[in-house]
Amino acid sequence: MQQKRLVKAIGVALTGSALSFGAAGPASAHVMYNSANWGDGTDGWVLTGGSDGGGDPIPWLGTPGGALPLGFTPEKHALNWAAIIHSPGQTLEVSAAHAASEYRGAVVDLDTANGAWGSWQADINNPTFTRGWAHNTDFGLFKSEIDTTIRIAVAKVNEADNIFNFGITVFKGIHTGDINHHSVWNAGYISGINEAPAKVNNPFGGSGLTYFTHGDSSFVEFDAKAGQLYSIYLGGNDINGDIFGTPYGYKATISAVPVPAAVWLFGSGLMGLIGLKRKKLAYQK
Repeated sequence: MQQKRLVKAIGVALTGSALSFGAAGPASAHVMYNSANWGDGTDGWVLTGGSDGGGDPIPWLGTPGGALPLGFTPEKHALNWAAIIHSPGQTLEVSAAHAASEYRGAVVDLDTANGAWGSWQADINNPTFTRGWAHNTDFGLFKSEIDTTIRIAVAKVNEADNIFNFGITVFKGIHTGDINHHSVWNAGYISGINEAPAKVNNPFGGSGLTYFTHGDSSFVEFDAKAGQLYSIYLGGNDINGDIFGTPYGYKATISAVPVPAAVWLFGSGLMGLIGLKRKKLAYQK
């Protein structure tokens, strides 16, 4: 009886995994962008009133009728991009180049200063001046339609840019209310020594965000639940970085991590061993 239950459980698991794996289709995931381009940078504001709030919602690229993405509300807040993954193993690119290619030459504002996520002195024993800066932080909204491990990696797009590392914070939920876009955050953060400052809910005010995880070396991985909304805050993360410095472009790559081949080999081998065992028992009878 136990053997039959084991065979059934493994069969169901492998069949379900195979169906999910086989369901992956080309380019069924997509990225949406805030379309505003005010010349001096939009900072990602979702209303035409910008930092003062108010006005009309700014049209978005890639959403029905240009509406704000994924139920985001038109308040005094910034949001630069949004992304959805539908199937296992898919990869998305978030970048100005992708926006221009996907949306007929569209110009979007995706950039961050050296120390927007974090900037500190080289002396780790003196963290007094460690901080990031909200004004140069970029904001994304993400959803997966499947349970999967997600990897987000961020890189500069121009090798000459004076930015070498990025920080990424992932929150569960979607922000509501106003945001204090001119404020310090991650104050006192030192990688591996004092990471508590990066684990704050709603770091710029408002509500709706629960800290989930972060990465301070240009990538982060987390287990995404189907249908859950995640807010992504990212920026430059440099020793001696300049939180007020020149904004530089970036490319974010969002991947649904595929099931390792070893898992499939293990499952196939296990099913084969069970099959041999059953044949041996039948022969003995």
